[in-house]
Amino acid sequence: MKPLRILCAVLAALLLSACAQASPPPAREPEDLAAAPEEETAITPEEGAAILEAQLGTVDAATGNAMSYGYEGTLTLDGVDYYNYRVSWLVNGDHLSYLTNYLVSTDGLVVQEYLPETG
Repeated sequence: MKPLRILCAVLAALLLSACAQASPPPAREPEDLAAAPEEETAITPEEGAAILEAQLGTVDAATGNAMSYGYEGTLTLDGVDYYNYRVSWLVNGDHLSYLTNYLVSTDGLVVQEYLPETG
């Protein structure tokens, strides 16, 4: 009879151990969720220029002019923050010829041409 009690005690201990390991973690309180750090996804203006350079290139194939990407600041369109870049050619190595503007979202996921309103 004693071996049966030992076996039952061992099985009970194993069952309790298995249940403890299978239990989900305790629920987080709303205050804990607010304190959780958000994942940082913002890029720098320099990284935005690198994205433009990767997509548009460093030299215009048709003219041979070097491409220039000048950071002009940030702006918000439809609730999305963008870095604004003035895109130009470097002509004959001595002056810039303006082409257009491009926007790169601050998360680096959206790149689009942008024509600023002229007043």
